Amino acid sequence: MDRIVWFIVVWFLATAVVVSSDRNMVHPKSPASINESGFSLELLLTNNDILHHMLRELREDVLEQRKIIAENQVQLNNTFQLLAKMQQEANDRHAEDAAKMANLQLELQKQREEIVKNRVESSKRTSELGTKLDGDHQQIRKTLLDIQLDSYWSCKDVPTKVSGTYKIRMKENLDPFQAYCAQVSMGGGWMEIQYRSKGELDFNRNWMDYRKGFGEVNEEHWIGLEKIYQFTKEHNCELIVWMKDFHGNDKYAHYDAFAIGSEAEGYYLKTLGSHSGTAGDSLRQHEGSKFSTADRDNDASDSNCAKIYEGGWWYKNCYNALLNGLYRNVTGKNENKIEWYGFNNDWRGLSYTRMQLRPLD
Repeated sequence: MDRIVWFIVVWFLATAVVVSSDRNMVHPKSPASINESGFSLELLLTNNDILHHMLRELREDVLEQRKIIAENQVQLNNTFQLLAKMQQEANDRHAEDAAKMANLQLELQKQREEIVKNRVESSKRTSELGTKLDGDHQQIRKTLLDIQLDSYWSCKDVPTKVSGTYKIRMKENLDPFQAYCAQVSMGGGWMEIQYRSKGELDFNRNWMDYRKGFGEVNEEHWIGLEKIYQFTKEHNCELIVWMKDFHGNDKYAHYDAFAIGSEAEGYYLKTLGSHSGTAGDSLRQHEGSKFSTADRDNDASDSNCAKIYEGGWWYKNCYNALLNGLYRNVTGKNENKIEWYGFNNDWRGLSYTRMQLRPLD
């Protein structure tokens, strides 16, 4: 820039000198003027040389500046390319790191799922093993009890097909009790809960007697409401009732489900399944009824049915079936006796009854 300014100043001065010289040449006055004109011309030539020199230097400076600018441009382009390359490498590394992170997260997720799966399978195997061990323990305990105590879970578990008296156990906190097992008729495995055949045992008993049971299991007897409740609570049971009249006719009634409630519930007839057999469905009227005795009236009648008919039973209002009544060979609705109306639909007295339970499981 300084050279350009200097060039302009010189050029301006040179021009001024030339103009002044031209004016003297147009109006010459003396020889001195002529000499001055020659000097002016010489000065102009000198200035021209200077100007030419300066222009040449200026051109060289411009070329040098262009060269420098070009070199700077190349360096700048190289720098941009380097930065672009570095940015691309950074982007590539970022993408690679992101891919590695995604793969790592996927692997961690797979490992987590595998751990959860193994934990579930382990828990399942542990549970199955625990169940198997419990089953094995119960089987071993059952076998040991069978061997050591000569007792069984039910008459179905008695290994022989010989009818007779066996020990039956239920819960661990209950002592085994004696029961008669009928092992021949209807496939066997039946536990007898009531038996009448001679009329020698009095069935007109109070609540506590019916709760505990009375009689001898290989003779006439009532096994006890509490035992019936516990047994039907622990097992899904079926019931069969064998009957015979004083003329030698025998029939039976079968129910594919039977259970009673607890003492707090009045030992009510809780479950009575479908009926089949040669004797009619006379027990159906008593379904849902509580057990009654003379000293504990739970029936739906205005009177005390157990007191009137002299035997404990699941009275309603009052009965269609009464197997714990008086042992009498009489016929008629108002006669106190052992009855099952559906036996012959004529209210005849019965000489023989057996009530038996068998687990369905």
